[in-house]
Amino acid sequence: MLWRHREATTKLLCRRLRSLFRPRLDCSRPSNFICVALQNYNMVLVRSDLPPSILQWSNPQSAYFTNIVYLNSPIGVIPITRSWVSIDVQFKQNAFRLIGSHLESGDATIRDLQGGELRTGPANTPQPVIIAMDSNAQAAPMPQDPAYLHFITAGYSDAWLEILPDTAGFTCCQAELDNNPVSQLYQRIDLILTLGNIEAKTIALYGADPSDRTIDGLWPSDHAGVAAWLKLQ
Repeated sequence: MLWRHREATTKLLCRRLRSLFRPRLDCSRPSNFICVALQNYNMVLVRSDLPPSILQWSNPQSAYFTNIVYLNSPIGVIPITRSWVSIDVQFKQNAFRLIGSHLESGDATIRDLQGGELRTGPANTPQPVIIAMDSNAQAAPMPQDPAYLHFITAGYSDAWLEILPDTAGFTCCQAELDNNPVSQLYQRIDLILTLGNIEAKTIALYGADPSDRTIDGLWPSDHAGVAAWLKLQ
């Protein structure tokens, strides 16, 4: 029964994917191929239930990194783009800039350069800064990735280390299909970094415990989520 259920789920997923990813009209292809375009977004979600006297946001910005990986393929060179997004937030009497990003996973040099672009770009502001990102830069276990170390040496605080310095806090990665029965998280790469007069009060992982799995035994994601309560002083 479990196999039949998975088979039916797979067929349904395939039909759903075919409806989402239509052939592109501008793609020249052989008759037995389908051309698929896939877009990966960075987003910031803002609560809508708080009045403007409590929470306001402005100045939304986003951009691709200049330093990226290029993939050689039979149809030519394909750029593997990565990006960042930011907003300025006014929470009660405190202002700060929130940045979200997803750094390169396959090339440590490019990843480090992208981190530098964040620091000299959207994070170059007189406001306190909060960066929440899948950094792909190993903070734990040792050895630590240069991209992570360069944030720390630039004065950024790692919210996890502020609260739980003796806890591994691994966030990556479950199996590709998220169906592994035992957690395979082995490194901490999903980070909340702060710069300026910000204190981390609490922090926790979500989706990392076996009880978080779906009824079908799937993990919520290949990564564990990280959430923190931060106080601007």
